[in-house]
Amino acid sequence: MPLFVGFVPTHPQHVDAFFEIAPLTSSDVVYDLGSGDGRLVFACLGQGAGKAVGVELDRKLIKKARDTARERGLENRASFVQSDVTEVDLTGASVVFCYLTPQASAALKPKFEHELKAGTRVVIESFPIPGWKPAQTTARGYADYYEINEFFLYVMPATPSDQGIGL
Repeated sequence: MPLFVGFVPTHPQHVDAFFEIAPLTSSDVVYDLGSGDGRLVFACLGQGAGKAVGVELDRKLIKKARDTARERGLENRASFVQSDVTEVDLTGASVVFCYLTPQASAALKPKFEHELKAGTRVVIESFPIPGWKPAQTTARGYADYYEINEFFLYVMPATPSDQGIGL
């Protein structure tokens, strides 16, 4: 199993950018690939998602996220899968969130094309999917945080970029 990145959480001030670019409804099933401690999964539920699934390799982070779900009474709406993101079935997703690496974005491209149904939204923080043209982008930066992060929204089927790279 490839390890694309260790636990690098989305900065708390950047979490809202996911929901601004892809607003959630109660019919949404969100998958957070590389969910870490589950912070984005819980934020999804707070933003109105019907269900959220975190996918994470680290056993300790999965335990922490499951404990938090139990403490908050969210076991019926939040679930956590200990798995490599390339091995989890995404066919049930209506929204996919990722903050991984450029290599992960490239590696997940064929999986997204094969498993995600038309209309599924994919939001990637910082590392766009090569060869795809985003439907929308947004950037976040704050005075007390030195880095500006971009967020890329794709709607399946993704649109090829103008760079001549086809799907």
